[in-house]
Amino acid sequence: MITEERLVQIAKRHGVAIESIEPLSLADRVEALRACLARTDVPYPIDPKFGEPYLQAARSGERFAIGSLSGDSVELGPFRNTQDYEAYSPEQHLSWACLVAEQQKTKHRYACREYLDGEDTFAIGGTVIPDFYSLNARIYQQTGWQLATVNMIIPAELFFTCHSHRFFPVTTFMRALEQDYLQEPDIGHDVAGHVSTFTIPVVAHVMRNHGIARNMIYERRDEELAKCTSEAQRGRVARRADELLLYAERIYWFTVEFGLVMQDEEIRAFGAGILSSPGETIYSIDSVLPTRILIDPSRESDLLRLATTDYLISEFQKTYFVTEHFDLLESLTPERIVAIAERASRLPHFSWRDIVPGDRVLQMGQSAVGTNEKYFRLKCQEVGDECLARTAIRNLRWYASGHHMGLDLSKTWSGPVATVPPSMIEWFRIEDAEHGFTVVTKPLSDE
Repeated sequence: MITEERLVQIAKRHGVAIESIEPLSLADRVEALRACLARTDVPYPIDPKFGEPYLQAARSGERFAIGSLSGDSVELGPFRNTQDYEAYSPEQHLSWACLVAEQQKTKHRYACREYLDGEDTFAIGGTVIPDFYSLNARIYQQTGWQLATVNMIIPAELFFTCHSHRFFPVTTFMRALEQDYLQEPDIGHDVAGHVSTFTIPVVAHVMRNHGIARNMIYERRDEELAKCTSEAQRGRVARRADELLLYAERIYWFTVEFGLVMQDEEIRAFGAGILSSPGETIYSIDSVLPTRILIDPSRESDLLRLATTDYLISEFQKTYFVTEHFDLLESLTPERIVAIAERASRLPHFSWRDIVPGDRVLQMGQSAVGTNEKYFRLKCQEVGDECLARTAIRNLRWYASGHHMGLDLSKTWSGPVATVPPSMIEWFRIEDAEHGFTVVTKPLSDE
């Protein structure tokens, strides 16, 4: 238990008035919700047939689980959760207040205009954790999206299923006091980071289109499963669908989660993963450590670059992709996302450190490597991180299986990709066949 004196010190350090850490009573929250539900001057007014039982559920103290302001819903299964608002401690509310205070400092310096407009729309901030009943209602009124409360990081298939119905999965826990970066999303990421992105129409379209792309992939999977005559066939079909969704997920990661955009000849952030972390917000734009690459998502090669690039969630990103302008994201239709994912499955992949021929590099990061370096590091068991190791192993298995035969990769990437030495492929084939490949990672010398 943190002492009251310590809480006061932490609040002061972040410019938060400790006396403001006082959540509204249930009665006051219900009254605010009643006023919100009655609004008609919004893009998506709430039908009383949904609003009245919604208000009654909040008034009765029923915990918020899944938004019910439309005729649609989602099935979360074992991942379903509820927000027990009364259970939040003063420390958790203070953690929210301090994080938001620090986010505001960096967002107003580094976020794009459209994101900041969204912040104004929802007034994301305050000194207490939001009540999901009111927040869900306000989100629906402005965007047509709703919240679905989950208990952990959910599988990509379920995540994008929610998106196809315009539901955004949100967690209910709050990170520890003064913790900037978090591998697992919390309210500080899901709410303070993501909610404003719903108000950027093109970003909301990308989110929804990824949900529809997921449906297309798994509907095709189900059709093929119905034709299978063995468990082996069924396994291959199921794995294929999961693989395609992985490549679609990478496009989402490098845009919705960790996207940068050019605005007024400067780089600005719109990705929720960036803007929910004050530290990464500064790092993504100002630091000399990461690589920044300019992209046009309407170009086939640029979108393939996203789909074939692996990453880790355990630390700040090694490469950021900077979209030339928001309108280009309109090209990310569900059909195109699926088609790119299918092409990505037939190509070698890149790690989050690789520099690829054709890349329009705005900033060469200090951790950048050539496309072949990961293979030599793998052989010496000095890969450095899981992303490099994972990409090297995947690609060498791909090369060892002969999938590269007849492919002209220079046309795909607008330049000659370094040839992987045949001796490297043969070494890997023998090692992998005899022992099953394992790798010991060691810290990279540049870090």
